[in-house]
Amino acid sequence: MYKIQSIAILATATLMLAACGNSNQKKNDGSDTATANTIERVRIEKFTNGTPGPEKKNFFLRITDEVKTDSSRIYTTKSLYNQDTVGAKFEIIDFIPAGIIDGQPSDDVGFTKGKIKITSLGTQSNNLVKALGELFQMPTSDAFTKDVVLPNVFSSNKMNVDLSKKTAYSFKLFLENKKAEPAELFFNIDTYKHGIEFSEKDPSFRAGLLSAFTGK
Repeated sequence: MYKIQSIAILATATLMLAACGNSNQKKNDGSDTATANTIERVRIEKFTNGTPGPEKKNFFLRITDEVKTDSSRIYTTKSLYNQDTVGAKFEIIDFIPAGIIDGQPSDDVGFTKGKIKITSLGTQSNNLVKALGELFQMPTSDAFTKDVVLPNVFSSNKMNVDLSKKTAYSFKLFLENKKAEPAELFFNIDTYKHGIEFSEKDPSFRAGLLSAFTGK
């Protein structure tokens, strides 16, 4: 079991919207109901303000599309790095339990697995891996894995997650991989500003993060 020694408060990424519009479409497959919500006229912003090197990096992804299922939200995210569009798909289970109880982190209820799922968008996710490799000064030609990435998740929130609300939620992710100890990331979703931010806990986790995203 992972132990939380301290809780880092993530600053919500400054994400600007020109305007928002919704286009809803319902689909029934006999077992689940999904509602597609295309977020129109959003501004695709820079993936990071950082430059290649050893300094800790923050990364920003704009939510461009949202699908609501009976138990989760599936977010398509994109940003720009140099001339490339980078991105990934995140499925977040609704009502993840609070991990901060009476002001203290709770290992008993704060940790879950499978509550956040990360999958590839194809070329844009391959570009994300390439961008991370360049920024980490660990160049790679590997593609984003075709498997679902299932981090262990600690909820750094004092209340249960309700993705229908326009607010921000913070988590700490532990990504198992084939090269090192689980790579740790701070992860933030802002449903009001339509953005996802993740940032390095420490540069020592870079090789493990690339391994988790490529499956190699």
